[in-house]
Amino acid sequence: MKSRSLRYLLFPALAFGLSQLPLFALTVNPLFSDYAVLQQDKPIPVWGESEPGETVSVTFGERSGEAKADENGQWIIVLDPLAGSMEPRVMTIQAGDAEIQLQEILVGEVWVGSGQSNMAWPVRASLDGEAVAKKAAAGGYPGLRLFKVPVDGSDVRTSTVNATWVLPTEANVSNFSATAFYFAAKLAQDRNVAVGMIQSANGGTNAFSWINSETLESDPAAETVRTYWAATLKNHPAAMERYKTQLEKWRADAAAAKGKGEAFAVRAPREPLGPDHVKRPAGHYNAMIAPLQPFAIRGVIWYQGEANSRVPFNTGYNDLMSALVEDWRTDWAAASRGALERTDFPFYLVQLPNFAGGDPEGWPLIREQMLKFWQEGTNTGMVVTIDTGDPDDIHPANKTPVGERLAQFARANTYRENIVYSGPVYDSLRIEGSQAIVSFTEVGGGLASLNEKPLAEFEIAGADGKFVPAVVSIKGDELVVTAESITEPRAVRYAWKANPEVVNFGNREGLPASPFRTDSW
Repeated sequence: MKSRSLRYLLFPALAFGLSQLPLFALTVNPLFSDYAVLQQDKPIPVWGESEPGETVSVTFGERSGEAKADENGQWIIVLDPLAGSMEPRVMTIQAGDAEIQLQEILVGEVWVGSGQSNMAWPVRASLDGEAVAKKAAAGGYPGLRLFKVPVDGSDVRTSTVNATWVLPTEANVSNFSATAFYFAAKLAQDRNVAVGMIQSANGGTNAFSWINSETLESDPAAETVRTYWAATLKNHPAAMERYKTQLEKWRADAAAAKGKGEAFAVRAPREPLGPDHVKRPAGHYNAMIAPLQPFAIRGVIWYQGEANSRVPFNTGYNDLMSALVEDWRTDWAAASRGALERTDFPFYLVQLPNFAGGDPEGWPLIREQMLKFWQEGTNTGMVVTIDTGDPDDIHPANKTPVGERLAQFARANTYRENIVYSGPVYDSLRIEGSQAIVSFTEVGGGLASLNEKPLAEFEIAGADGKFVPAVVSIKGDELVVTAESITEPRAVRYAWKANPEVVNFGNREGLPASPFRTDSW
């Protein structure tokens, strides 16, 4: 591990050769480096390697502990919970005459941000990226620390990653996840606490890349994945041949354009999924999530689902995500080797925004599955972003409200602040003559039009299932939905399309309502 203040004090090499040096040097997992943030108010596992049977001690402030390395040289020490502190302190790790000192460590809140490209999307490519970079250059984020996991894949659990904690400099912030950074910055500001943010994400990944191997092999929730993957592997040789042919042609076309001095904007063909692909099922879990365990964290934020929005994955998203969360929570404790009990740490996801290129049927369904994930899960959650997307870009640049809504959700549900944290969520429907009366939870200060214009994107249908545009009025905490041509309504839908153009239904706190349908047609 490289660090400006990391010191190894070891026995000098014996005069008769380096071969007599110990086979095991004292090491600590890279999650413990200069500038780390430790999770407040929770037991703190610290782990690494040393000589088998050697006694290792860890000291941080008034907390200390020791343990013996096992027969494989692995050790783990769990420090008692710590109070939050913005005062930088030193952690000292010792074994025999070897010592490691880690500098500038804070105690606060630690969160993991994971998912696909919209979680990986960097601050520099966001709408507020330039302003944030200037603030970071001026030292405007003193309580934040960032840890970025390199993209990798593996068929077996790995134990370490090539990364360290870094300060929120202009360069580090600009290259970090925008959603995760805006979440962390808002949380640090509103809670007046140090925040350590861990980014572990990769673009274009199906949720199956982030489940563990046991779920992949045997969980009913992953049956669709197993069927899909078996067919993928069978077709892989032919797919690779097509890919090689396409790649060769692309390179030739690119070279020809360059030779003529012409621009060449054609995207290179993508390598098809296969047995060694970095995005293979469970691959990212083994290489990018398992190595983080059992580092003490408060919870997880998740932005993913685009890759699951098509058949055969969209209708089973809730089940697969529920299995994924169970994997993470169970394995986080198991990695402590019996030192920690399993906890249902928070797991909050981002509901997909508006996007004209989204599958017309799949995107509404995946949003519905995300809502079910929140409603049916334990300590799960969801924020609505149907108003922050870009119709022409699957990677909307407006990431600030995404991160800040996640922080607002966490403040209410994790930290128990008495604040409104969600827009209206469909609850029930009743029919009164030609009127469909829709009730909601999460109404906050009351239902509202977010632009003070008539509510749009509502549709109503009779028994024939044919939806027509509806007229909507707000009556207290309910909506009255009608249409002149529908005398006996049976169902109502709101923003039930990939790219609703006018989404103006929310509450008086300005939080948008989740898209919904009252039917199951």
